[in-house]
Amino acid sequence: MEEEKKFDNFFDKFVYLFILFSPILDALTSIFVRNTNLPFSIGTIIRGIFLLFVLIWLKNKGNCNKILLVFLLYAFLALMYFMGIYHLTFFNEINNIFQIFYLPIMLLFFSKYENDKINEKLIVNVYFIYLNLIIIPFLFNIGYNLSESYSNKTGYFGLFIGGNEISGILVGLSPIVLSFLSKSKSYILKVLIYLELLVVIFLVGTKTLFIGIILTLFFLLYKHLRYAYVVMNEKKSKIPYIIGLIVIVICVFLLPKSPMIKNFKTTLDYYKVNGIKETIKIENIDNVVFSKRLTNIYNVGKVYIKGNGEQIIYGIGKTGVMGIKDIEIDIFDILFSVGIFGTIIYILLILFTTRFNILRDSRYFALSLFILMSIFSGHILIKPMVSIYIALLYLLEKNTIKIEKKKILLVSNMYPSKKSKHYGVFVQNVEGVLKDNGFEIDRVVMEKQNEKILKLFSYIIFYIKTIVKTIFNNYDYIYVHFISHSSLGAVFAKRTSKDVKLILNAHGNDIIADKPFEVKNEKRSKKYLKYADKVVVPSKYFKDLIINKYNIDEDKVFVYPSGGVNTSKFIKIDRKEALKNSNLDDKYSYIGYVSRLDKDKGYDVFLKAIRYLIDNNKITNEKFIVVGAGAEQNIFNEMVKELDLKDYLEIRNMVSPDELVSIYNSLDIFVFPTYRKSESLGLVGLEAMSCETLVVASNNYGPTDYIRDKKNGLFFKPKDHVDLANKIIEMKNLNNEERNKMKRKARETAISFDSINTKNKIIDVFK
Repeated sequence: MEEEKKFDNFFDKFVYLFILFSPILDALTSIFVRNTNLPFSIGTIIRGIFLLFVLIWLKNKGNCNKILLVFLLYAFLALMYFMGIYHLTFFNEINNIFQIFYLPIMLLFFSKYENDKINEKLIVNVYFIYLNLIIIPFLFNIGYNLSESYSNKTGYFGLFIGGNEISGILVGLSPIVLSFLSKSKSYILKVLIYLELLVVIFLVGTKTLFIGIILTLFFLLYKHLRYAYVVMNEKKSKIPYIIGLIVIVICVFLLPKSPMIKNFKTTLDYYKVNGIKETIKIENIDNVVFSKRLTNIYNVGKVYIKGNGEQIIYGIGKTGVMGIKDIEIDIFDILFSVGIFGTIIYILLILFTTRFNILRDSRYFALSLFILMSIFSGHILIKPMVSIYIALLYLLEKNTIKIEKKKILLVSNMYPSKKSKHYGVFVQNVEGVLKDNGFEIDRVVMEKQNEKILKLFSYIIFYIKTIVKTIFNNYDYIYVHFISHSSLGAVFAKRTSKDVKLILNAHGNDIIADKPFEVKNEKRSKKYLKYADKVVVPSKYFKDLIINKYNIDEDKVFVYPSGGVNTSKFIKIDRKEALKNSNLDDKYSYIGYVSRLDKDKGYDVFLKAIRYLIDNNKITNEKFIVVGAGAEQNIFNEMVKELDLKDYLEIRNMVSPDELVSIYNSLDIFVFPTYRKSESLGLVGLEAMSCETLVVASNNYGPTDYIRDKKNGLFFKPKDHVDLANKIIEMKNLNNEERNKMKRKARETAISFDSINTKNKIIDVFK
């Protein structure tokens, strides 16, 4: 079962990457064919490998062994026939059969295969690559021109083999891509692809590409006007005007100067066609409209019909057709190549696939364009580089009709990693809550970096990824954690997109400076907050602060305790077991500090309070534990040495959540001595309370949201180590009834901050 799952994962990635990099494969194939004389190309090899994987998948998972057996039997008989009659090589003929039947096999595969990553967005990415493999080579003058084959004609194909194939792909996929653009929220993506498409239409210069894109634009215009007619209350949209403008630009500016018009004039001059009357003659229709394809049908058809019965049944082979003249009307190329027998098998395979699979909307129109091109320009049904996209329409149809979830792009410069398990763990917690409640989450996050150069490059990549993802994805929300450092790319995306909600989540010194150099954080946050649709803060203290300091409307500010506390994980356990797990001596009672060793976090107050308790003989069998690390680790170490506390302290670096549960349960008292203005909430205090550990906290900032003095904990005066020492003594002197009552209240408070009980607060933000 595990091996099967691994293969499925590998296969899904393989299919996805094969489609994504198909444009590059086509370009490499073109370069290979033009520069070598080998009978095969890199495209043949890779598409052959892909076909082999597909056949294996269909056999094992497709539930269509009978139809596969029929095809393989036909392929064997046809191969034997062509090799026996025409003495053609095995490789050539297997390649020819593979090219002709590539479409029906891929149709069979994609009609049964499930992979929601193969969607319209992927097709847009593929389309974008095709466009740039024409435009970029043109800029560097390294592509291929039609004039290399026909001196009197012009046209530029970039790195691709010819105009028919690349035109077929760009036209056939245009309904998918341009429909996606009409729904896209990114103005950048709309402008970029429309401009590049106009340039490519001009460069390639085929009538197929020009007419096909015009038809697609009118299809979109019709679709929009029909929708606007049905939905009378819809706001007036700019889409018709944009499409109309594109059509006008093409017609007025590009058309007269395009290679297509030049080539059309060259064709008219070559066949001496003057005037409309001469144009409508059958001979000239064949010459001008069909580029002598009707003549080719006649010439190849004569050879086909004159053959014996076996030749009519099996055909004259693709090699035989091309030896006379490639027809470039695909259905006739298929008939004459594989005969009546092969054509029947071809049609049966397609009917078997399409009988229960209906295409709608842009997928149906795309199929119509592909079929039209197969009649008028060819190189569609029997060219794997094109035909695979026809098959893909059926998978796109399945993925389109699925119910779409609300999409959120989570952006954060803090996220846990293997090395830094706690770094931004609250962001991961929020992500889990949203996923569990039906939202589709994509993310751009940074893991902890200590080196300045690495951190700089990480931020650059972070911002670029945020922008790129929002260009190619239709997110409903961009959800940013830590406003001052994470918002740059998100705000850019917000300003270049429509109907995207920007949610900013403040956490601490992104909106309130603890140190002089952090004032610039406030300035950046103030700038970014102007674009926020909603602001999330961890506590009421921060809500009041952000409303008053940044003039944010109260209705836009939501309180959510950073993912809340997992009270099913942070629970009371047996003290002896906890001490054993924490590797602590059970002959002592412990008073602890769990937090970063950073400025204003209060570790200094805690250490001074310990010294005060020792000096005043208030220590009997107590020891103290500090769990944390941070920027002031060296200052902390010097202070421990200066106060001579080494024998009284157990010092641990940051530990895992499982280890923390044991630490909290090992403590008699948890001390939270912060006097940091940016202490927005302080989840460590709630985690300790969830484990029914008594808490003594400074009476300021975040802890005031959940500590109730003498009910679920004790407050002491901020920065006052003497008052902290006295409150520790007061807590120690409580009788059992008072202690148990306070512990119960502490647990009740923690439960009210549980991630499950607070989930609606964050869900409401995204409604």
